[in-house]
Amino acid sequence: MTFSIDTYDRKYLEGMTALYNSETAFEPYIAPLNTVRFVELVEKKSYFDPAGLFVALESGKVVGWIHACVAPGSEGHHNPENKIPRIRMLIYPRDRLKVGNALVSEATAWLKKSGQRQFLAIHAQMGYPFYRGLWLGGEPMCPTTMPHVLVALEVGGYKITQESVCMVTEMASPPQEVSANLKVEFIESEAEMKHEPMRESWIGFRPMRTQALANSENIGSIAWVILPPLAERLGAPCMNIWGLGVREQYRRKGIATALVSHVMARSYALGARFASVGTQLWNAPGQATYAKLGYRPHCIVVGRTLNLDI
Repeated sequence: MTFSIDTYDRKYLEGMTALYNSETAFEPYIAPLNTVRFVELVEKKSYFDPAGLFVALESGKVVGWIHACVAPGSEGHHNPENKIPRIRMLIYPRDRLKVGNALVSEATAWLKKSGQRQFLAIHAQMGYPFYRGLWLGGEPMCPTTMPHVLVALEVGGYKITQESVCMVTEMASPPQEVSANLKVEFIESEAEMKHEPMRESWIGFRPMRTQALANSENIGSIAWVILPPLAERLGAPCMNIWGLGVREQYRRKGIATALVSHVMARSYALGARFASVGTQLWNAPGQATYAKLGYRPHCIVVGRTLNLDI
């Protein structure tokens, strides 16, 4: 049986979300979608372009979809005026490789209209304009547990250019806070949204930042967010860490461990019973910090790049 490809229309949403949910049902750290959630957290964003979302159809049934966009970076250090061509989502059944290949081809052809020469695919490099907080935390990348997605991107010319590990832990009881090697004060506030694309990337969530102060000096901080939609698969909300840093002269003094344990305790008090974090595959010190607090590797996630000049 043959399939056709059309651009996004709300009439396809029921089929799109049903396929998304069935294809991600194995992964408890990916939140399910419904039509309302898609409209509110994806479609309503100012940089959403329906022309870049392609839907594969067979006898009127959705058998795959891909979401490409030309959108600004989502992090505070990104220039909001720069628009980056990229693929942010690819969903199709594991036994329909031709569907995946066709969707990637269609999306890439559309991205080429931007006039740019490099395209990202479910990558961290220029941020997360869509599916943030829904897909493996606040820094969504492609899990290697979805090999058919990786195959379609590879066939389309997208090569792995980033590797990270998603680490998780369950908080079955109130986490114990770990003290640093010096006296530290914690100051909690809502994370500053430094430009509009950053704010839009977090629509539907309340990202936080906790600073560590020693003698009134800011010596480190951690960015975290509670993800209520994951309760639909995990049974309770999950706290995700999406940023952690300690000033160079204060490293190896237990500051990072103290920050992580502190926000674990805070998020538990707010109802979270699970926690997750993504860190680059080579970051052994970061992995060791999380492991001390019970985090374990959950899956490898990757980002891919298509460079037309290579």
